[in-house]
Amino acid sequence: MKKKMHVWKYYAAAFIIPVIVACIVFAIYGITPFGNHNLLLSDLLTQYMPFFKLLRDQMLHHTLSSYSFLVSIGDNTVPIYTYYLMSPLNLLVSWFSVIHLPILISIIILIKIGLIGWSMAFFLKVKYQRQDMMQIMAAVAYSLCGYVALYFYDFMWLEALMILPLLTLGIERLFYKGKWGGYVVALTAIIIMNYYMGYMLCIYSVIYFVYLVFLNRPTKTGFWHYLKVHGSMTCKYVISSIIAALLSGFMLIPSIVGMLSTSKGLFKIWDFLPYPRFSPAVFANFGVGANNFMGRLSHDPSIFVGTIFIMGLLVFWFSKKISKRQKHASFWLVGAIFLGMWITTFNTIWHMFQNPAGFPYREAFMFGFVMIMFAYEAYINGAFKNNRVVITAGSIVAGLLVIGYICADIIIFFNHMQQVNNQLIVSNTHLLIAIIFVALTTGLLVAANRYGKKIWYLIFAVLCVEMGVNLYLSLQGELVNGVRQSASFGNQKRFENAYNQSKGIIDRKIDNKKDQTTFHRNDVDNQIYSHIINQAYNQYNDSIIFNFRGVSGYSSTLNMHTQDVLSKLGLSSRNVRRVSVIGSSPVTDQLLGITNHLTILPNGQAVNKKDNRFSGLGYAVSDQIVKTKLKKNHVFINLNKFVQHEAGTKKKYMHRAQVTVNSSNKRHYKMPTSYNTKLMDQIDGYEYHLTINPTITGNQYMYLANANLYNDQIFVNGKPLPDRYKMLGTENVYLGHFKKDEKYTVKLVVTDAIKEKSLLRSFSGLDNAAFNKFVNETQPYKLRIDHPENLKLSGSDFTGHVKTTPKRNVLMLSIPYDKGWHVTENGKKVKTLMVGDGMTGLKLKPGKHTLHFHYRTPGLILGLILTLIGIIGAFSEWFFYRKRNK
Repeated sequence: MKKKMHVWKYYAAAFIIPVIVACIVFAIYGITPFGNHNLLLSDLLTQYMPFFKLLRDQMLHHTLSSYSFLVSIGDNTVPIYTYYLMSPLNLLVSWFSVIHLPILISIIILIKIGLIGWSMAFFLKVKYQRQDMMQIMAAVAYSLCGYVALYFYDFMWLEALMILPLLTLGIERLFYKGKWGGYVVALTAIIIMNYYMGYMLCIYSVIYFVYLVFLNRPTKTGFWHYLKVHGSMTCKYVISSIIAALLSGFMLIPSIVGMLSTSKGLFKIWDFLPYPRFSPAVFANFGVGANNFMGRLSHDPSIFVGTIFIMGLLVFWFSKKISKRQKHASFWLVGAIFLGMWITTFNTIWHMFQNPAGFPYREAFMFGFVMIMFAYEAYINGAFKNNRVVITAGSIVAGLLVIGYICADIIIFFNHMQQVNNQLIVSNTHLLIAIIFVALTTGLLVAANRYGKKIWYLIFAVLCVEMGVNLYLSLQGELVNGVRQSASFGNQKRFENAYNQSKGIIDRKIDNKKDQTTFHRNDVDNQIYSHIINQAYNQYNDSIIFNFRGVSGYSSTLNMHTQDVLSKLGLSSRNVRRVSVIGSSPVTDQLLGITNHLTILPNGQAVNKKDNRFSGLGYAVSDQIVKTKLKKNHVFINLNKFVQHEAGTKKKYMHRAQVTVNSSNKRHYKMPTSYNTKLMDQIDGYEYHLTINPTITGNQYMYLANANLYNDQIFVNGKPLPDRYKMLGTENVYLGHFKKDEKYTVKLVVTDAIKEKSLLRSFSGLDNAAFNKFVNETQPYKLRIDHPENLKLSGSDFTGHVKTTPKRNVLMLSIPYDKGWHVTENGKKVKTLMVGDGMTGLKLKPGKHTLHFHYRTPGLILGLILTLIGIIGAFSEWFFYRKRNK
């Protein structure tokens, strides 16, 4: 009983101590639940908060819709669930109100930190069949490592840190004892909880299995010969790996099929070229504070795990108490993971054959894990008792830190000279702090060899302080007037007030009973909410947060047709994961059914421009739309072609304006940074003065191909355009309504020079009269949905009615093309087509039609079959080996 109680206290310490350290840091910054700051920043703000709201709504209404019209213009939700929301801890969302979800986010992060620590302690105890304070230290170092400090903004990845020690233990038990159950359970669990990280751990599994072969094979026995001699063990490993993949098939196959409908199915050759990704500046990560919030998108691998464990790896390699075979095997394990990060080819393969956009070394936690493991082996073998080895290791770590910071400073200097946007963030003050920790740790280790084990309590305390300091420094932001600021935390009270006020206005203006009688989408510029955010905020997923059907969307699972079509029609898109309603025109308003353009000012005043002619999920058009092909960066041509093909006419709708470039010169100006809107950047830019002469009466537009308008300024007749157009992407910019030959002036202040030839074709006008005629003619041919209000909660099943004619025989839906849609009429299947270069369409006979739409998650049936095969395979393997062992 006493032994069980002792074990319980041991595991409790491994869980609680790192949580306490993190809580202290959170309390210093005043982060919820210890203050009024919340973690609504980075991906926690733009993705996790909205998706938590989506999951909460589904749970509270006891539904789990496979398709949602709240996600951009509609998307398969299964990839969202499997990529972002499969952690069991996420089920806690049903216990919290929407305004308290930011508090829940902080709580989940703290719980995950504790579970990571527990997992590490469990691994070391079971693997080495002993229990000591060094294991608790390893738990603290692993759960608060540099990876956790920098990557918790994407806390879906933290499950991988929990599972990694358990998976490693499972591989060892399979290798040495033939027991495969733990390995299958661990691998299946991580694939289900996050298949992206599960894929990475599959690669790690192979690397670690090879490590065990190197560790155990006799000197004169070849690698393949060893596997052949131990064929039973090898087969068990391969079969168990396959079974784990099969067991997760019900989730894995739909996820893979869903992700192939995103841009992740596209590959770029330069992402596979074998060039190094980072310099010796990476050694700065051997100390505290090498990375912070500012550098989260572009940085060297976050491999910090505490000075004692970084030194411990060197002690392991230098000590004579460690055998050559152990050292040589460790070279493979450490080297394979390191090369996987350093060489672009391998790093791309690690990341599912995609070059990661932001957070570039998502496998770096594995490097930290093996460093801790080898350091612990050095400890239990008495390698730390050799003062000479310890001092040598400490000196090398200090030297590598200095080299790392020198290289980082050189890189920053040259980036500054070349005016390159630099996100490599290091502070030489942090080097001093890191050197102090190295000196202190080295000195205490030497003292422990002289004065006894009690010194280890001091070493433990230093480690806790060191990990806390690193977490504290990692939460810092930009340098202003020589003072390092904290990250751009949200304000919890302001968030609660802004949410409640915004929700009330939105429900009153665009979600009342009258508006629920038709399917429509909305363009909502919610300045109350966006103005409480301390960083550039583009309202991508606000439709999920405030429960309205919109257009904007941001996720790694965004349907590639959504981004491709809408960006080619002028809507803003920074990259393949983002699309915004900004840049919409009457042409896209009709296509997408945008009825309301609601602006909510910071003072709570709301202005709504409404046009019910645009309501609907689709409408019948000419069959020319089937062959429509849109060109990138040719927005005006695309808009013109799109309407022509809808109407089945050659009439011109977009007319290029006449442009005169009056002057152009270089200048300097200041703009808010994209990371903190309260801070200013000095910008070198170019100023252009233009005179525009419209060639048609109607809405006038500007489209600067490949331009990032965030730092740009646009003035029409001396008046600045709304800041809303200052996106980090390219969009169609509305300049106003002008009559033909009614000249107006445009002043552009842009960061990049624009060729005069490009300026001459960057302005065009819409023939409003002609387009309005087409819109009015389309009214009888709109798809009318039964109970459209139900499509908010569940978008996977609905019925609609439409009328078609010989000239309008294609129903074009404002739904991105997806093979998951199945349509029937009177029980007979109607084939879906890709129309408009990426939208869903149906070719129908003339007449009135009642259509039933049902979404079936692509790959789900196959996935369930594979899972069933996996279950049968698992029982068969269990039965076979049980019978064989008897």
